[in-house]
Amino acid sequence: MSRNQRAGLRNAIIQASLQLGSELGEEGLTMRGIASRLGVSATALYQHFDSKAAILREIRFWGTQRLHEEVIETAIASSEDPVECLRGIAENYILFARSNPWLYSVLVEHDEPEWESMSKEEVDRMLVSLAATHKLFTRGLELGKIKSDIDPQMAAIRMWAALHGLSSMLLSGRIDENHPAFPVSDQQAFLKNFTDSVIRSFLP
Repeated sequence: MSRNQRAGLRNAIIQASLQLGSELGEEGLTMRGIASRLGVSATALYQHFDSKAAILREIRFWGTQRLHEEVIETAIASSEDPVECLRGIAENYILFARSNPWLYSVLVEHDEPEWESMSKEEVDRMLVSLAATHKLFTRGLELGKIKSDIDPQMAAIRMWAALHGLSSMLLSGRIDENHPAFPVSDQQAFLKNFTDSVIRSFLP
């Protein structure tokens, strides 16, 4: 098998794993199921990943990059204003979570990654979106568009924590017009008000 063929199969394993996870959840994601979905032997799978845990680890790296592209890069490309970029990130983050519920759960709701086993480059890859958000807050502070007493690093963490909390509630069905505790009749209006309020909390 050539290098390109090996790379192609490795990517196919990730894509098949994402499909199975999305359809059946983590319990339904098995090495045998992945091999069957691809029409290859389990042996071929083990030449690339030695366990399901190794596949999930790779999915985290793959998903982190996809989140960065769809949430951060898309927002930054839409405006030169750091505040508008932050607003775009907030909106894109919620959209990403709702569009990719299982992948989102793997990225931020499963057990913590084994940070100590990662190289510095791998850690940087995992934190790229948070670092980019930190830079936007720093830029906004320099331009006087962010409160002068804001710590950019803590602001980025606060923003991501707020968005994660809301996204988790959405995905679990807790924000719904029929929910006894959180009855929201107009989800879109609620989400817009929520993201607007998150951004306003950082403005002068």
